[in-house]
Amino acid sequence: MDLSKLTLLNGIRARMDFLSARSSILAQNIANADTPGYVRKDITAGQFESALEAQTQMATTDARHQPGVPTSGSANRSSAKSAQDPTATPALTGNQVSIETETMELSRTRMEYGLAATVYRKGLDMMRLAIRSDR
Repeated sequence: MDLSKLTLLNGIRARMDFLSARSSILAQNIANADTPGYVRKDITAGQFESALEAQTQMATTDARHQPGVPTSGSANRSSAKSAQDPTATPALTGNQVSIETETMELSRTRMEYGLAATVYRKGLDMMRLAIRSDR
């Protein structure tokens, strides 16, 4: 059995990839908090959702099957976009990076990654349990 073909595990793995990329970008924002003119970057959740929909498209293997709803092409989850915060006050250097906000977002992203990793591990444990013949 090829575990890479399971949509549940693929979805969780895609979520973990998204959270990993987001953590990297948030860390870059924190590192450049004092850089003059630096613009905050982030990855949107919409990019992740559209990529997940593209991965979980149902296949029609019989002429009697109903076709699934077509999705708009897959999005690139690793592309960072500049995101201006309209409520942020610009620093004297001209950037709008708030270390407190970035730290909170990084902490939340890390917790979400831990949850996804736990769900992934439990999914693998359930499959191992189902495969075992001694139970």
